Amino acid sequence: MVALFSILRVAIDALRELVSSYRRVSKRIKQSPGLPVPNPTTPFWSIPAAPIQKEGSSAALPACADVVIIGSGITGTAFARTLLDRDGSLEVVILEARDACSGATARNGGHITPPLYHDYLELKKKHGAEAAKQIIQFRLSHLDELISVAEEEGLTEESQCRKVDTYDVYFDKDVFEGAKEKLGRYLEELPSEKSGWGTTEGPAGMQLADGVCGVISTMGGAVHPYRLVTGILSRLLKTYSSFRLYTHTPCLSIHDNIIHTPRGNIRAKHIVHATNGWTSHLLAPMREKIVPVRGHMTAQRAGTGLDDGWLGTRSFVLYPSTSEDRWDYLTQQPPNPTTLGEKPHAEFMFGGGIEMGTQSFFDAVGCADDSQVEFRVSAYLGGALAAYFGKWWGGESADVDDDHFERGRVKKAWSGVLGISADGLPWVGSVPSKVSGRSEGREWIAAGYSGEGMVSGRSEGREWIAAGYSGEGMVHAWMSGKALAYMVLGKDVDWLPAPFRVTEKRWKKANIASLL
Repeated sequence: MVALFSILRVAIDALRELVSSYRRVSKRIKQSPGLPVPNPTTPFWSIPAAPIQKEGSSAALPACADVVIIGSGITGTAFARTLLDRDGSLEVVILEARDACSGATARNGGHITPPLYHDYLELKKKHGAEAAKQIIQFRLSHLDELISVAEEEGLTEESQCRKVDTYDVYFDKDVFEGAKEKLGRYLEELPSEKSGWGTTEGPAGMQLADGVCGVISTMGGAVHPYRLVTGILSRLLKTYSSFRLYTHTPCLSIHDNIIHTPRGNIRAKHIVHATNGWTSHLLAPMREKIVPVRGHMTAQRAGTGLDDGWLGTRSFVLYPSTSEDRWDYLTQQPPNPTTLGEKPHAEFMFGGGIEMGTQSFFDAVGCADDSQVEFRVSAYLGGALAAYFGKWWGGESADVDDDHFERGRVKKAWSGVLGISADGLPWVGSVPSKVSGRSEGREWIAAGYSGEGMVSGRSEGREWIAAGYSGEGMVHAWMSGKALAYMVLGKDVDWLPAPFRVTEKRWKKANIASLL
């Protein structure tokens, strides 16, 4: 009887803690995420730092610009590249709160592997078959687009942008059977995507743990995101005298088309929000619509028992439990050094663990602090790879690099801030006044402005957004930023999925509570 009461007491305490955690999260997501913290963890990708790391940090801000982009990650870079390469006369400014490309882009796993069959049926249910297919094609377009961009920029080697074989690995039979059923429906309704898929029972001779129930394989991509983005920004700075990047220039507020920063104010006709998890700092009505969530990543030394024949050519999404909503992700660095930047040593780039426990999950939701690594998640990530590969893992690598990295299996662990969309889809387009909390279409005169761009004379001001990628930025962000640039230039973007567009109706309907 005493034991029974002890069990009940533990259960009641757990329930109370769950209710308390939910209340804390509900309160937290209603608040501003604030500015990016000044002392973030250092991701593996940004070692060594790019030459433009602190670009413009001590330079005087201009009084005016045609376009001000807030955020220097992949979205802001895609927007700037698209805009400037089509009209180099425009005065374009990027404002970045910290170092160049120091947000989520520099902190992700480097995957260019979209969720496809996983999401298709749910997308079809919510948005209809045609919209669902358009979303799938939009995601798929990113791999070829990013490879082409890397080639055009002369960054193929430095960015490591490449195609890889990708594997969804299932450890639960029921989840695997459900995945196969979804894949079958997906390929039935999108017959153009039938080639290149494979399904195997068990570990499929892939040096995975014996507990693997099955594997679904196809083609995906991988990239060094930091090198790609900073490489593009460097080229834009050299090519266009009208383009400027100001790092360590956080945006405090926006009033009447004026962006206020601690280093001075700047007026712009077009203001582009490319801040993802920090969106609602400057767009208060977007609180509970795009919610920051802290995620974790690691760079790890591979076990000595693994073959080296496929190094750098595979990526994995690993489903370890009875839930298809819990997964980890893994890519591997190429084994050979590049001529630029830090030499890769076939590191495993491993992330996830966000849903490993209820408390860890609730602690992550609404958290925009990437200065810390959560112990429980870090401990999980530090041990999970050996379990995933089982007997094939072998002994620990003796590879010891320089003082930038830790000794042992985990070379580097860091956190980053994702932007989770309340309805699961990105937000791309012009920001309505209800969503900005500011008057729409305000007229202003750029007094004393000598440029020949959009802002000369009298013009209407407008705010724009591309954000809310829900942890899938590498298969949404580039084309979203590109689409936004087309919109600003007045060009057609019929290839942008309609459900991504920002409308007041969508804003009112989106409810983050459905995801908690």
